[in-house]
Amino acid sequence: MTLVLRQVTRRVSGAEIVREKVLPTDVARIGRGADCEIRLPDLAVSLHHATLTLTGPGQVSVVSAGREPFGVDGRFVTRSDIDVSRAPRLTFGDHVLTLSQGDGGRILINLAAAEPAEGESTSGVPAGGVIPKARIFGRRRIAWTLGLGIVALCLLWPLAAFHGHLKARIDPDQQWSTGPLSSAHAFLEDDCQSCHQEAFVAVTDASCKTCHAGDQTPAMMAAAATSVRRAGSPDTLSFVRDHAPRGRILWGTPPPAGFTGQATAFFRRTFNLPEQRCASCHVEHVANPVAGRPPEPIPTLTPTQTCIQCHTGLTHRLKDTDLADAPSWARHPEFRPTLPGPTGATRVSLNSRPREASGLTFPHDLHLSPGGGPARMAQTLGGRGYGAALTCASCHRPDADQKGFAPVQMERDCASCHSLSFATPGGVRQLPHGEPGQVVAALMAWQGRGPVAGGGTARRRPGEAGEGGPGAGGSPAGASAVNTVGGAFGPRGACFDCHTIFRTPTIRFTPVRLPGDFLSRGAFDHSVREHRVDRQGQPSCVQCHAAATSGSATDLLLPSVSECVECHGQTTARSPTPAPANCETCHSFHAPSHPTPRPPRPNFSARPPLVPTVQTRP
Repeated sequence: MTLVLRQVTRRVSGAEIVREKVLPTDVARIGRGADCEIRLPDLAVSLHHATLTLTGPGQVSVVSAGREPFGVDGRFVTRSDIDVSRAPRLTFGDHVLTLSQGDGGRILINLAAAEPAEGESTSGVPAGGVIPKARIFGRRRIAWTLGLGIVALCLLWPLAAFHGHLKARIDPDQQWSTGPLSSAHAFLEDDCQSCHQEAFVAVTDASCKTCHAGDQTPAMMAAAATSVRRAGSPDTLSFVRDHAPRGRILWGTPPPAGFTGQATAFFRRTFNLPEQRCASCHVEHVANPVAGRPPEPIPTLTPTQTCIQCHTGLTHRLKDTDLADAPSWARHPEFRPTLPGPTGATRVSLNSRPREASGLTFPHDLHLSPGGGPARMAQTLGGRGYGAALTCASCHRPDADQKGFAPVQMERDCASCHSLSFATPGGVRQLPHGEPGQVVAALMAWQGRGPVAGGGTARRRPGEAGEGGPGAGGSPAGASAVNTVGGAFGPRGACFDCHTIFRTPTIRFTPVRLPGDFLSRGAFDHSVREHRVDRQGQPSCVQCHAAATSGSATDLLLPSVSECVECHGQTTARSPTPAPANCETCHSFHAPSHPTPRPPRPNFSARPPLVPTVQTRP
């Protein structure tokens, strides 16, 4: 079966002219656009109004491409399944498509102009109504009127305005100049094609991402930075990533409010200046310098929509989003930290009171107690960097930018009290840390060569050997390798105090999973003085992190949104003057997973999940 289009026109004498064309496919688009198989030159018809599909012998389906209806035997619908044997009439504006069954299974589509009744049109608009008919105000008259208006606007008016300035000199090059470049791109002053790749077309994001794309490999980004530096750029090259896929941004962005905003958006699209591109916010060319005044040294920014404008009602525009609406500070959704787990990292709201499964058994309250054993031991280690009771700063050290913290390291932060050294006949040895396989191998090699004592809770200073090694219960010399290994990993053993160990026929650890950043989509700046110390100048960690009262390693010591709001956005006893903060304080548009205030770093540092199998006695 094939579709055959028969276009019927009339001569002045009234005779019909029939032009027949076989359509190449079983699907024909109907509309005003030049790419439509059935083209209807009618302003009442959309560019792609509907689609006609051959569904079976003598059966077709017509579906509207949008919300514009079409007529089927006098009824206006947006979809219709049609039996061609009934010779239906389809109405689109002032055109009628009559379907009929032809020879050889062909379906004939007769296209002709409609013959409306007096005072009416087939599109439903009265002849004297909103859109006057051609016989009242013909197309030729409209064309002449628009042509004369364009001449008057674009020629006569400029000439009249220029009539009083005939003596002024015009520099053609200056008329095309959009002003000097900012200092960041001044080295491209004589290379316009670096950004403007097509004449009379706005600079595209692809041009900007030639240098600034942050989704490249590290080698490619390093090469781009080197190339820009060699070209003469005085600034460090910044790499950016899309906030979200472009289609998601367009669907999630609310339409401009008011007539002015909608009109502005229309004209920007008309003149090939689409929204949501780099140049929508970053205006590279600054204004021509005023006499005696240098140009702006940095790019200017155009006013843009704020985060709140898009993230209010976002769940209604994007039904499949996992983001919550954030219309204001007071209604900010609860923090959702990223927690590692056996099946990967997941984001969990603090409202659900999540627990951290790090694989460690570290009680914060025991170590921070001013009168406990760790405090007394720290007081005796004055020469090793302590000398007083432990504080948060004893283990948590700022990273390079002072905004976050470097990962806690066992050798640096724990080994002062949790010594892994023990005595052997050959002298003091250091039990390897990190890989369980290395621990097992060392114990297997040293077993039977000296005392292998236990007492994992009897802490020793670095370099001090106890009366035995990392076994359990003081196993005598000559003990079997199985006993030696089992003692090290058993209760009161050197590994048992800090790690979660399962005593099954095989010894297995819970893998250590320590997040590098719980809130990877936001940035908290610990270098701000108000975040580090209280009003008396004392460390203020415990004001946000309840470490002093946490007796379980599974406690997630993160503050809630309400604690942030106490200082940001309102005046309280804790914050006499509200600290200014907006979305950009913690979030970055370009890099949601690596906020601008904090440099990128790995999310997790995980240990290998599998521990060597060691048979133990029942």
